[in-house]
Amino acid sequence: MRSNLKHPLPLDVFKSLAGIRYPHSITLYLPMFKKGKEQNLEMGPATLKTQIHQLEKTLHQHGLNDQKIADYLAPLKGLVADRELWRNPSDGLVVFLNEEKGLDYYQLPIPFETLSYVGDHFYMLPLLSLYDINGHYYLLELSRDHVKLYLADRFGMQDLFVETHAPELLEEAVGYDYEQKTLQFRTGQAGYQGTYHGHGEGKDDEKKELVKFFKEIDKGVNKVVDSNSAPLVIAGVTRWYSLYREVNTYPTLYETPLIGDPEFKNKGQLHKESWKLIAPFFRKTQDEKVTRYRDQAHLESTSNQISDIVLAAENGRVASLFIKKGTDVFGTYGPKKCLILDAEKTPGNTSILNKVALDTFMQGGQVYLLEEQEMPYPKRPINALYRY
Repeated sequence: MRSNLKHPLPLDVFKSLAGIRYPHSITLYLPMFKKGKEQNLEMGPATLKTQIHQLEKTLHQHGLNDQKIADYLAPLKGLVADRELWRNPSDGLVVFLNEEKGLDYYQLPIPFETLSYVGDHFYMLPLLSLYDINGHYYLLELSRDHVKLYLADRFGMQDLFVETHAPELLEEAVGYDYEQKTLQFRTGQAGYQGTYHGHGEGKDDEKKELVKFFKEIDKGVNKVVDSNSAPLVIAGVTRWYSLYREVNTYPTLYETPLIGDPEFKNKGQLHKESWKLIAPFFRKTQDEKVTRYRDQAHLESTSNQISDIVLAAENGRVASLFIKKGTDVFGTYGPKKCLILDAEKTPGNTSILNKVALDTFMQGGQVYLLEEQEMPYPKRPINALYRY
């Protein structure tokens, strides 16, 4: 599918960051506080300052002296002072820092809980929610004098300029005497009686002309799109959607329209509302996998035992991994495949869930970060469906 849509963190960038190994690598997750009051109180920079103080304590535990720590964290202090960054916030900010790579950060359209992590690798687990549920869809704005077609996904949309292949105005399709005819029906001029939107001849004429308009738009849509499997969402008033559905020949018209006149919504609002509407279409695969786990919970094709899942993920056996949001498990995993779990993060251990998630994802498995009530087996922080 032709697409200039940009992922907020391209997969090659993610994989590159996940593959880095260097002592005392720092990962920070921060909310960016987009509301006006939060901006005025400079809550974003204040939160980063607090995390820097916490990192100073953590790096002391790792054996670094005061001067080494001050030099190492200087780029983070520079980020605190970056007013342009905080004045143009996204939902969340992730920051990566080590002595080899230096400072790297990304503003992302997902909110993060504040978190800092120090290890010989970057902590990538929260970022996997960027890759779990997504897909392309088309969004067609329909109104009397405004027609737009977009290719969209979870993170944005791009104009496909359907107006180069279809009329953008109703008058273009039915003739420019339409506006005068409408006025005559509404005012009773030139012998016409009643209103254009009432019963009788005026209403019938309007429907015929709308149908003609929509047939031309349908032709344009089918010329422009590259895929007939991506769902097509209609944004418009209910009556227009009903008429368009009658003439539509695109095979994957989404059954539920985005109701309302799109002219009165900005592009950000349209994208947000359309993704909310279409998301269940793309969530079907996740839901089917959760159901499959529950149906097979008594079989060896599933597991909720961390020790078993760690080894299976390392060997590429995990097809789908479900992780409970807001949880983690820390410990060590030795060269003899010996897993020792700890009660908390220490300088000598690592996030086991981060390891399992990356082992799964980097070998083609799917990772889902779910709320507790969504988990196949919610009593455990991690569930797995095996390939074999």
